[in-house]
Amino acid sequence: MQDLKKDTTKEGPRSSQLSKGRERFLAHVIEHGFEVGRRSPEDFVRHFPPTLIMEGLKDQAKLRADILVQATGVKEKVAIKKSWESCADDLQIALDENETNATAIMRVFQMDDRVRYLDHKLLWSYITEGEFWKISPSRQKEYAAAKSHMAFMLARGLEDKLVTHADIVEGITVDELASRLPKSELGKIIKGALECGKRNAPFTEMDLLGSMPPDVLVNYMPLFQVWDAIIEPKIAVEHGYTTKKKAEKSDKGHEPAGDSYGAAAPAPGAALGAITQAVAETPAISSSDDDMNAFMPPTTRNAEGGPGDGKDTKEKKARPKGAPSVAQGAEDPSTWSQEFDEDTEFVDAADLLDEEPTINSKSGIGGKETTV
Repeated sequence: MQDLKKDTTKEGPRSSQLSKGRERFLAHVIEHGFEVGRRSPEDFVRHFPPTLIMEGLKDQAKLRADILVQATGVKEKVAIKKSWESCADDLQIALDENETNATAIMRVFQMDDRVRYLDHKLLWSYITEGEFWKISPSRQKEYAAAKSHMAFMLARGLEDKLVTHADIVEGITVDELASRLPKSELGKIIKGALECGKRNAPFTEMDLLGSMPPDVLVNYMPLFQVWDAIIEPKIAVEHGYTTKKKAEKSDKGHEPAGDSYGAAAPAPGAALGAITQAVAETPAISSSDDDMNAFMPPTTRNAEGGPGDGKDTKEKKARPKGAPSVAQGAEDPSTWSQEFDEDTEFVDAADLLDEEPTINSKSGIGGKETTV
């Protein structure tokens, strides 16, 4: 892997010179797979054995000869006279006899030539083998490589004009961004919007993603969601890398594994408004509710009518200031003891009701000992 990276840096272009964006994208993504360790020369030669490589080069006698000369040591004058079938046989024999290896072949068969002469659908199958976007975060090394590869694909897609900033925002949806991004990242977006306002310029999807580039985006969005919403439909299908049909959305929308997206794209300049609205609609939890919630058993935290449920009922409005918040039929949290021994464990609220234990609180209402 290190040899390949070193040799391609010296002998081959690190930046594709192909004229079409869809071809440059493939060339760079394949190369990036080597760089982050997602793919290896052996993986490539497994997908493209000598027969497929030489058949793709059947009209490129000079390139066939270069591969054969450098990988097997055949004389150039001999190699250039050989048919592509004969070249394929010689190269396969050299591999079988360990006279050459995949790294030596890839050193000569460089990034642009792979895309010029090999089938693009087969190249895409090679890139997507293993469905790296479904790797579990628990597999830290592989997941880090998958995130890097996904971010690179988004960045290259933008640079090669295969997708637009609006495509990315539409695919993920502003609601998803607002619900998943931490306050620090939302703050950067708002700051960018304010700077646009000072210039009397609209805040567009390009500005939004400028505040949150792909390498940041993949830190907060599930990789499978980025793949399903952007990479596959807007790059792979749209630009002919795969014949897989776009998934038909039901009336309820496409909701894989509990994540929702697919809403209509915001109009240009409306990105900030949608982000702001989504943030504003997020239920606010007061500091007192937050403190109380920390001591509540899991079965009653954020229960309907409990602290942090976000409801603003008439009953809450009518409640006297300072009165404890108690859901109908639930225990009064203000009577719970907050003085715990080291060995004390929380028990489920349902168990408390079944066993009817006695809990003494020294910090009950009015500072008196209270028995529940």
